[in-house]
Amino acid sequence: MSGSIGSDRSSAGVIRFCAWLGPVFTVMWLGGAGPASHWTYILPPSAANTSAQTLQSYMEHLVPIRIGCVLMIFSCVAYTAWNTAISMVARKMEGDRPILFYIQLVSIAACVVVVMFIGFFWGVAAFRAGETSAEVTQALNDLGWFGVLFTGAPFFAYQVALAAQILRAERPVFPRWVAFYNLFVSLFMFEACFIIFFKTGPFSQNGALVFYAPMIVFFVWICSMSFLLLRAVKAEQAAPTAVAGESLSRVAASA
Repeated sequence: MSGSIGSDRSSAGVIRFCAWLGPVFTVMWLGGAGPASHWTYILPPSAANTSAQTLQSYMEHLVPIRIGCVLMIFSCVAYTAWNTAISMVARKMEGDRPILFYIQLVSIAACVVVVMFIGFFWGVAAFRAGETSAEVTQALNDLGWFGVLFTGAPFFAYQVALAAQILRAERPVFPRWVAFYNLFVSLFMFEACFIIFFKTGPFSQNGALVFYAPMIVFFVWICSMSFLLLRAVKAEQAAPTAVAGESLSRVAASA
């Protein structure tokens, strides 16, 4: 791919801005799932709760839950820009047939739908809580939780495609250890699917191995990749200056 990040200051500025949207997404989503929703989703209820218990939880915190859902839905805007910026920077590691880049773009589109529909289903559950049956509220609540934990496939695909780009590149824009880091994180996207088999225990909706471990790993990945993206942009901008300085030194030495 011709050109570089550093050769276009305007483009570099946009990518830096998008890199900071990773932490913005983290704050918005966790803020919506945490304090804005009265900690309804950061401290998840047991999947073994009855429909009456689920309905009661919604009725007790209706307004905070609705506010939290709005924040979670709009956080997908930040996620889209952040993830696309990483792919645009990684794109230069491929040749004329950037299949891994296109896999990433399709994965991003799917990821954004997942992020948006988590808040969507919880918001619909809160919209008519107390007006519809408790079973309907519980079903919508379950859809939201399965959106969080049972939809890791597009995130998995993105991370594996990015890892493959880095490992195949002669001069990767990210350090090669980042490829193995992405493969490690992708395992947690798969592990969360165990939610479908258990209603209690460490592999359940509120379990350490299906909820807390994947969530912590995912948001640490967001913030660490934001830092790595900023560093990649800085390195690209410094490269032309270093090459120019080396050329001048050669000219001076030959004079």
